[in-house]
Amino acid sequence: PHGCIEQTISRAFPQLYLSAMVELSTEQKKETQQNINAAFDKIMKHQTSEGGFSYWPGNPYSSEWGSSYAAHFIIEAEQKGYKVPSGMKSAVLKFLKSKSRAWSQMNANKKSRYNDLGQAYRLYILAKGGRPEWGAMNRLREQTNLSTPAQWRLAGAYALAGKSSVAEKM
Repeated sequence: PHGCIEQTISRAFPQLYLSAMVELSTEQKKETQQNINAAFDKIMKHQTSEGGFSYWPGNPYSSEWGSSYAAHFIIEAEQKGYKVPSGMKSAVLKFLKSKSRAWSQMNANKKSRYNDLGQAYRLYILAKGGRPEWGAMNRLREQTNLSTPAQWRLAGAYALAGKSSVAEKM
């Protein structure tokens, strides 16, 4: 109800899959499409000048996790046939690529047990968007204390990028 990036996307994301789970009437299909398009309109208000997405509309600072989540939704929606607003996808993928290259275990938030998961998710989204960041993927894979959720997500990134043998070893 508050309009942050996570709530906006979380309302729309499941609607991408409704027709695969239940039979929708013509009116329900139309309503679902309107909801997803409305989500794009709201998400656009979160996009910052650097290409990421702010947590709140109009905020000039990008949320790294929110940007990854928004990019995930954008890619999935595009794959389901929805028209993504011009430039939105390329700008956020450029932002994620920049953040993935700059990430290091030392600079990550030490308070979190899974401080590597944000990087792994970002790399997964880049691979899903057809732009794998190999150097960052390889650096993360070399971490000796990689959390299990990050390992799974990173393995998914390798699999999406066509390196299933690497993914299987992980």
